Parts: sequence; C-alpha cells; structure tokens
Amino acid sequence: MMSVQMESCTIEKNGFNAFYYPGNLADDMAIISVGGASCDEKTSIAMSGFLRKAGYNVLVLGFYMWKGMSKNLVSIPIDYVGKAVDWLKNEKGIKKIVMTGASTGAGYTLACASLIKEIGCVIPIVPFDYVMEGTTSSFKRLGRSVYTWHGEDLPFSPWSIIEKGIPKIFFEAVKDKKYGLSRFMRYGYDHNPVKEESRIKIENMQAAVLFLAVQNDDGWPSAEAVQRMVAILKEKNYPYRVESKIYENASHALTDGLDQMKGYAKWAFKHLLPAEKKYPGECEQARKDSFKRILTFIEEWRGCHRCP
Repeated sequence: MMSVQMESCTIEKNGFNAFYYPGNLADDMAIISVGGASCDEKTSIAMSGFLRKAGYNVLVLGFYMWKGMSKNLVSIPIDYVGKAVDWLKNEKGIKKIVMTGASTGAGYTLACASLIKEIGCVIPIVPFDYVMEGTTSSFKRLGRSVYTWHGEDLPFSPWSIIEKGIPKIFFEAVKDKKYGLSRFMRYGYDHNPVKEESRIKIENMQAAVLFLAVQNDDGWPSAEAVQRMVAILKEKNYPYRVESKIYENASHALTDGLDQMKGYAKWAFKHLLPAEKKYPGECEQARKDSFKRILTFIEEWRGCHRCP
C-alpha cells in the first residue's frame, strides 16, 4: 500500500529539497528517486509511483526545476544527495540506499553514485555517461558544468556544436531522415564530441547496478551509453553485480506517471518521442517490464547479505 505520511525536506532546513514517503516493506532501506530534465515536483513524484506502491521508503529528491531551484541545467550540486544520504542514515535509521532516475536523472544518479559510496544499489534508466556543459532552456552555453561536487565543477564536455548556430542545427536535423525535428536533441548528442575526462567514473561506484535503455533512443544515445558502461565495468573487473536490458522497440519515456505529466514534460512525451507513435504497444510493455525488473533487482539486492 502507498503510504500517506509524507514528510517535506527543504534546502533551508535539511540541505536538499525532497518529499519522503515512508513505506512498510523494508525498514532499513530507502530509495532516492529523481526525475529527469524539466521535471517539477509533481512529475518527479509521479515517476516514483510504482516504487511507492510497492511499499518502499522513497525519498523523491529535486535537483533542479523545482520551486525555488534553478530553471537551468547547470551547477547542480551532487551534495544534495550527499546530504540526503546523511539524513536518511541519521534521522531515519536507513542502512541500505538505492538511487534511481530516468534520462537526465539517470546521469545525475550515476554521477552521485560515483562519488558517494553509501549508495549501494543504482538503477539508471535511459542514461548518458558523460557530464556535459550547462545550458539554458534556449540552448545558451554557460561555460560551467551541469554538476558540482563540494562547490567545484565536475569535468564536462562543451556544447561546441552550438557554435554552428541553433537555426543551422535545426535545419541539418530536419534534413536528415534519421532525425527530423522531433529528434533534434538526439542529433545534438550524436554530433557533439565528448572528452574522456568528462566521462562519469562509474568504476568508482560501490554498488550493484541495473542499466535500462532503449535501442535507437529518441532523446540521446542511451543504448550506446549502457553498452560502453557495461564494457568498462567488465574491463575494470568491477566487483559488484551488473545487469542491463536494452529494449528493442521502446521510447525514452521508460518511466511511470506519464498520465500525470503536465507542461513541457507532457508536450515532449506527445511530440518528441516518435517511438511512442510507431510502437505504442511495445512502449507500454517495455515500461511494465522495466518496473518488474527494477523491483526484482531491488529485492534480490536487499536480500543479499554479501551486497554492499
């Protein structure tokens, strides 16, 4: 059953913005759940629906776009999650911590887990594995990293493609049958170079990890990112459990709460995800399957006494 005893956390009081939903399934475990790009409080909460319904303790955390927080994807502190982890441990008696997020939230999840060892289980959904330069909603470059840690920029790859000018990039994307206007963002990621130093150092995680992605992702190259990360962890002899699933016919919206989305998130779901129109049944089935995989992975990790 979904708990209604929600507790609010604020930056002023706790050092982070979040809503804590206590569950009745695992007293010593909590899941930190984050939304994606342009996800406000309601959308972020909706995306965690299946986790809360399962009965877990869930901390829905905001990292930008929430009320009073930055509207630009830039200088987002990893420290929000560090403080949330401390709060869960010290105030709620939590011993095992899972973190999950979709899209931009998946990248944030990976960056956090690479720096915060207390996160013992990681579930990035349609992730990208490089930290990029921060931008405004109008694609203005800001010359700073999307993420910071203890006030310092994480190494990032600049959006050098923007130097061409947005109109020209739009024209090139529309002209290319592989992309079109609806896949403008994917065009940008496919044609913008990345620096090795900006790669998220996933090998530094101390966590079991379940990667979920979609083939030919409309948003960004999540399948390619997952394949890279799995190969890197294998090469590094990563000592923790690693699983991955790449859905053949699915969309970037591999998440819960789509019926509750509003504003830009709702518009993007309807207009920027061609896979949803081309494979509606497969997209919905992939979402249902992903929820089952996530819950199974969490339960198996929770019951494994050798797990971190």
